[in-house]
Amino acid sequence: MTAANRTTEERRVNWESLGGSLASTPAVVSWAGNEMQVFAIFADGQLWSRYWDGAAWHEWHPQGGELTGSPTACTWGADRIDVFARGVDGGLWHLWYEANGWQRWESLGQVASDPAASSWGRDRIDVFALGTDGDLLHAAWDGKSWSVA
Repeated sequence: MTAANRTTEERRVNWESLGGSLASTPAVVSWAGNEMQVFAIFADGQLWSRYWDGAAWHEWHPQGGELTGSPTACTWGADRIDVFARGVDGGLWHLWYEANGWQRWESLGQVASDPAASSWGRDRIDVFALGTDGDLLHAAWDGKSWSVA
């Protein structure tokens, strides 16, 4: 049978509910072999996360923030996660995890949209968002500081 001939019934997925009180589209990142973490903004306006350790899902826990829209996440290696989300203040907020744990939120300036982020190597993150003038904004992390590059 070809894909075009499959019925809707045959294409159904048996979704697993992971619970939560999501008010955003989720973002997910895999930061080590057979491990991943999912992030979402809940109805309380905070970022919440839940992770898979290769054997089981761990419970949701709050990461704080006063956020709106949908988050994005990326990683450039094991034990490194970077999460970006738009705050209710219009700012782009950044939270990250490294070997010694979660760090404090930092503001990266004003944006007019949810962000998108990517990493193409160790200590490299590129973040994009819509600017308040309708332009595309870009900031890059080089392992030491944020810059336009």
